[in-house]
Amino acid sequence: MLPAERLYNAFKNKKSDTFPWFADLTYWYSSKLRSGTLPEKYKGEGLLKLYQELGCGAHEELYGPVVKIKYRNINVKRYRTEKNGTITEEIVYYTPIGELRGIRKYSWTSFSWAITQYFVKDYNDLRILQYIYNNIEIKPNYEAYEKQDKLIKMWDGWGIVSSLPPRTPFARMIIEWAGAVNTFRLYYRYREIFDETIKVMEKADDPIYDAILEAPADFVYFGENISSDIVGTKFFLKYYKPYYIKRASQLHKKNKMIYVHIDGRLRGVLEYVRETEVDCAQSLTPSPAGDIEVEKLREVAGPGIVLWGGLPGIFFSKNYTEKNLINILQKIIKTYSSDNMFIIGVADQVPPDGDIKRVKLVTEIIEKIKRY
Repeated sequence: MLPAERLYNAFKNKKSDTFPWFADLTYWYSSKLRSGTLPEKYKGEGLLKLYQELGCGAHEELYGPVVKIKYRNINVKRYRTEKNGTITEEIVYYTPIGELRGIRKYSWTSFSWAITQYFVKDYNDLRILQYIYNNIEIKPNYEAYEKQDKLIKMWDGWGIVSSLPPRTPFARMIIEWAGAVNTFRLYYRYREIFDETIKVMEKADDPIYDAILEAPADFVYFGENISSDIVGTKFFLKYYKPYYIKRASQLHKKNKMIYVHIDGRLRGVLEYVRETEVDCAQSLTPSPAGDIEVEKLREVAGPGIVLWGGLPGIFFSKNYTEKNLINILQKIIKTYSSDNMFIIGVADQVPPDGDIKRVKLVTEIIEKIKRY
């Protein structure tokens, strides 16, 4: 069996010859590409060759939105500057009722962007955000459908292609629009307009899900980046759960399979995910990086939901010995050898300083296991 077939079996609670094993190499890959150290053979469509040589499945490289978005009466401008090796980008939404401004900076040390100023800060900004979402025009992107078809054929057996909707409205407030601290401040100070804004955002998502229903991809990726120490049980049940139930009901009618990205702390959220009707809790990061031992993940999550993750990304870094990775992998194998719904995955990503040979090592250990 190849990785994708094993993963499909996990979503259907069917036994495979061994564990499905999927690694997110996007962070490692982009850092090598930007630094000029990526071998030529892996560039472009050579990415498939990298996964085949390592023997693991791909998912992060194969997702994307399937809609085109335009705004009425709104101009979006980006102003980029570079000084002393630091890239700064200011993004401004110009609307008839005011402006929203956000700033982010790129770090060449971490190969990542950091938001230094969020768009939404006060009551008036929530009004402007509502105006933006009330004036969005969304249409299916048929070029994206064609791309999905191409990737499905190209990565047959080695990867799963997924449609990518926006994060849930509350998650967007935390991660994209307002930041964690200000999101909760806005919630407690301006509850009525805050909840009104969440509803406006939710309604604006409807045509996106209409497009996803018609897309070729079998999978839908809720890229939430949930961490329970930020979201908490109260807000997960209030804002995430009803939204997931609504979307899962739509998507399951077209036999779409849903996985939700929970890559932070887990207690207080993981135990409620199966109540949302999504199919899979993905990128589960156990202790010592997370807050639940890898052997306890199923106990906390309960039955009937696919669990995906288990290998902390830090253990692929050369700052940690190879033994750390082997030990936690052996715990997974011992605990979940008869669990058809456990997918071994890097949680969250192989880091830029990761030893790519360790990905191959995981493959070699997993391939020695025979369930039949």
